[in-house]
Amino acid sequence: MALEDDMLFLRKIATFRVLGPDALRVLAISVERVHLRAGDILFEEGEPADGAYAVSAGVIRLRRAKDKALDEPTLIKTGALIGESALMVETDRPATAIAMEPSTLLKMPRGMFMRMLESDVEAAIGLRELIARRIDAALDDLDTVLPRFEQKA
Repeated sequence: MALEDDMLFLRKIATFRVLGPDALRVLAISVERVHLRAGDILFEEGEPADGAYAVSAGVIRLRRAKDKALDEPTLIKTGALIGESALMVETDRPATAIAMEPSTLLKMPRGMFMRMLESDVEAAIGLRELIARRIDAALDDLDTVLPRFEQKA
């Protein structure tokens, strides 16, 4: 993909829509392409997470050690972001990621992402506002379901 194609692809991912053109360009220039064959493991559950991956082609299955054989697999398809929180905080991979078919991903290391945010105040503000909206929505959802779990006196 050309740089402009990478920028258009990344712009479609909700997390990156808040980035301005300069920040998006830095991100697109900095990505590393990862090519996987069907059955290849991208990362293992419990490994330190050093960044995120955007799926540009293919399907990735996330599998946790505690998954049971009858559990529905979590499938990550083209246009999705894997490991978003690892862009901003040190964390471990919560699941193993396995390519279900030939797949291409764009890897974004945390260090590069943080440097981009440090150099682009507007991008950092936009991302902070996006995260705040997501947290507010999650809290609203919890407020909605909490009464169902409270014991009746």
